[in-house]
Amino acid sequence: MRILSLVVLIYLGICVVYFLFQERFIFVPSFSLEGFNNKLSSEVEEYYFQTPHQGQIHALLLKVENPKGVIFYLHGNTGSLQRWQFMAEELSGYGFDVFVMDYRGYGRSKGPRSEARMHRDAEFCYDWVTENCNYSLKIIYGRSLGSGFASRLASRRKANALVLETPFFNLADVAKSYLPIIPVRFLLRYKFRNDLHLPHVDCPIQLFHGTKDLVVRYESALRLFRKTQEIKDIRFTTLVGGKHGNLNTFPLFREQMRAFFSELLLLNSHRD
Repeated sequence: MRILSLVVLIYLGICVVYFLFQERFIFVPSFSLEGFNNKLSSEVEEYYFQTPHQGQIHALLLKVENPKGVIFYLHGNTGSLQRWQFMAEELSGYGFDVFVMDYRGYGRSKGPRSEARMHRDAEFCYDWVTENCNYSLKIIYGRSLGSGFASRLASRRKANALVLETPFFNLADVAKSYLPIIPVRFLLRYKFRNDLHLPHVDCPIQLFHGTKDLVVRYESALRLFRKTQEIKDIRFTTLVGGKHGNLNTFPLFREQMRAFFSELLLLNSHRD
């Protein structure tokens, strides 16, 4: 009985630690306390937005000549714009301006954090882009954790397309793959329910995932696709051998991106 009691206490202790410190597992930001260092060759406009609930959001708008539209980029859970500016610049190589923002607590973005407040920040910034920039084609793009923001944003705002790179079914599905013995579904304060939001997205959807992803299991993204494929214009590109952070190095990834964007441009021209 003593051993059993000890095991139960240890188990409950693990659950309490996970509940109290879950943000440290979900959000892994880096900080730019000395200021932001722009190392891009692109033309860049830098913005600070005061958002509801004491938010200050740092964002960049990367500009190209004669843009086809804009990619609204929501990045992964590690780093800050010091890192993600380079991925944003790579995306601009497809001929689009790229808007990228840091979440609360990342880089020079500030404010008390909750899932609802972070979603509101994304909506605020997207509305600003829509209202202040003249783009006929708007693409919402979410990478990893960013897929949780992107799917909800695309379900609530008008966009021409949604791209999700290394997405998950929902955050509990990811957490369960790391801690299968803990009831993460009841402990998580952050849900990021891609499985609920994606069916309400009213635009073409493109998913990318690698079969060797050790951060977000391939099966989690495949499950998301299968739930949505019968009711939406959605396609799923599998990168055999792809890991969590290298899909952009695969020729198939770049080919499918160009093909998807070409379809969108053609569709948009017919609507015009």
